[in-house]
Amino acid sequence: MVHELESRRRNNIKSIDIVYSEHGYDECFEYIDGSGRIPNGDAIGYFIKAFPDDLKASKLVLFDDVVYSSYSHDYWDNHELEHDVDRIVIG
Repeated sequence: MVHELESRRRNNIKSIDIVYSEHGYDECFEYIDGSGRIPNGDAIGYFIKAFPDDLKASKLVLFDDVVYSSYSHDYWDNHELEHDVDRIVIG
């Protein structure tokens, strides 16, 4: 029954319900497999109604391959800079 209800919720998703990663602005998200931070502008999940009678969708459901990051945007900015193979160091 719960699986059926969740399936119906997913079928009612509209484009306005999709949530995108915004670096430095919102929570930080990363891939569940540990491969890194979700790139800026990529979809991370969608909003659904928390209760059937709600007028507006308010519960964020992350996609199956996305989790909240335990690290901040500053951490990821530094991590990505240190591992950038195209980075040029002067000095």
